Amino acid sequence: MPPGYKEQRMPKKKINRAGLIPYLKEGDEILMLFMKPSKPKYGGDVFQIAKGKQEPEEKIKDTAIREAQEELGLFTGNVTEVTRIGEFLGRTTIFIAEVEDQDAFGDPHFETSETKWMTLEEFLKEGRDLHRPVVKAAHRKIKKLLGE
Repeated sequence: MPPGYKEQRMPKKKINRAGLIPYLKEGDEILMLFMKPSKPKYGGDVFQIAKGKQEPEEKIKDTAIREAQEELGLFTGNVTEVTRIGEFLGRTTIFIAEVEDQDAFGDPHFETSETKWMTLEEFLKEGRDLHRPVVKAAHRKIKKLLGE
């Protein structure tokens, strides 16, 4: 290589991600739905937010809904409201979605081994460490939307 030559690297492509936390109120409890990946390569072996990469030309909100459909079995007809809560974990935009019926979900696809409705306290004990601050922020937003 010639003297003074600097190897040029291609700039890293920005990868945007989106996630969605379905929720509902049951009695005095706010319940949120999380998924456990079927393999560690899909994000570990503990409960976490359903999330994934944005496809080209896809709106970020649509990414969040698609990922929840795939990883949680979300039916959009069960959703009453979707609210953006912010950007976390680098480039991951997180949404919450109020649902009418906690049983009106289909089967998730192969990346999910299990789904579970959890309170904030349960998630803080059993959920992915990295997602705990995000779930706390989601819970605060849900309480505000519910007028608590």
